[in-house]
Amino acid sequence: MDTKKKKQFRLAGVPIAALALAAPALVLSGSGCTDDLCCSDFKPGTDMTAIDWGLDGSANIEFGLALQAIGDFSAAATAITTDLGVACRGIAVDLGADPNSVTATDPNEVTSAWCSAAVTAIGQIKAQAQLSISVQPAKCSIDVSVQGSCEGKCQVDASCDPGTIEARCTGGEISGKCEAACTGKCEGSASVAVTCEGACEGTCSGTCSGACNGKCNVNGTITEVNGQCAGTCEGTCDANCGGSCRGSCQASGNANVTCEGECTGSCSVEMKAPKCTAELQPPSCEASAECQASCKASASAKAECTPPAVTIEASGGADIKAKIAVLEKWLPQIYLIAEARAELLVGNATAMLEVAGNLDASLEGDGKAIFCIVPALSAIEQAVTNIEASFSASVSVAGSLTSG
Repeated sequence: MDTKKKKQFRLAGVPIAALALAAPALVLSGSGCTDDLCCSDFKPGTDMTAIDWGLDGSANIEFGLALQAIGDFSAAATAITTDLGVACRGIAVDLGADPNSVTATDPNEVTSAWCSAAVTAIGQIKAQAQLSISVQPAKCSIDVSVQGSCEGKCQVDASCDPGTIEARCTGGEISGKCEAACTGKCEGSASVAVTCEGACEGTCSGTCSGACNGKCNVNGTITEVNGQCAGTCEGTCDANCGGSCRGSCQASGNANVTCEGECTGSCSVEMKAPKCTAELQPPSCEASAECQASCKASASAKAECTPPAVTIEASGGADIKAKIAVLEKWLPQIYLIAEARAELLVGNATAMLEVAGNLDASLEGDGKAIFCIVPALSAIEQAVTNIEASFSASVSVAGSLTSG
């Protein structure tokens, strides 16, 4: 993320403080907190779109979609904090740290402490060996059906066609399950290998027409190589890979291939569960901008993200190799957060702040909707804190591998 974007993100928390101060006044303007009026329906991670918030017509729908987006956004922010803490702790503990050394209870403080311990452990490895790291780009994609289902509730004209995924997936690529011939890339991951006859972004297991960086298996004898391999290459291949690829495989030319993973490009039959590797453009149908922003943020929070394949080469004995195996196990999740998941949430932070700031725009009377503004604002404030802390910690770990 560039400096400008980081500054914009950090400033995003400012209006939330003002909103949080104003929100209690809204609650106090009601008739008091009773079992019927206290907010019990705002629950991040649950479906809040079908709840009767005590509002009329489209106002009830839009309020529900706004709270749903805030809930999804909040749940996603909490998840990256938890996942990052687990990965950083995994690196630190597996490399010798005391598993009870972190005594903090706040989730962000816990994650920050374990990621600092991970940076220290990585520094100790770098003092022992020179590292060469290869990282397949992390990727998140938006499920078209998730965003489309939400947008359908926003539409004034139910018969309006929101447009094709091809027209709305601008700046990204379309991917999905292809049950026939895939032309383009077949996307695997750090944990899923796909059959490959082409360029492999990740780890190649099989033949390699270019330089093989990793292990070479010749008639059962495995040796470390940094160049040509007369047998089976197990590592990165700088030309065509023939075999399996833990990463993304680009088919040679316009070849049609069978893809066990996600097909990015075109499929000879209709793709199933199509997704866009960029955020979908809003539909041209008449609907409120806030409602569309809620749907976009909700879909982004629920994006499907694939951990990148991470390969590290280092000279040294069995001790160093065991430590490198620890890094290769946990780093994919850290790179995924630093380069994809946190970035996606940051991109929707401003829109979510605006949605939260306008929650009371059309509320009237003492309906229970007004009592859910306070927890919703609190959730957004915490989400912004979680995202910033997780992004900073994940970048510090990833950066420690290449700095110095």
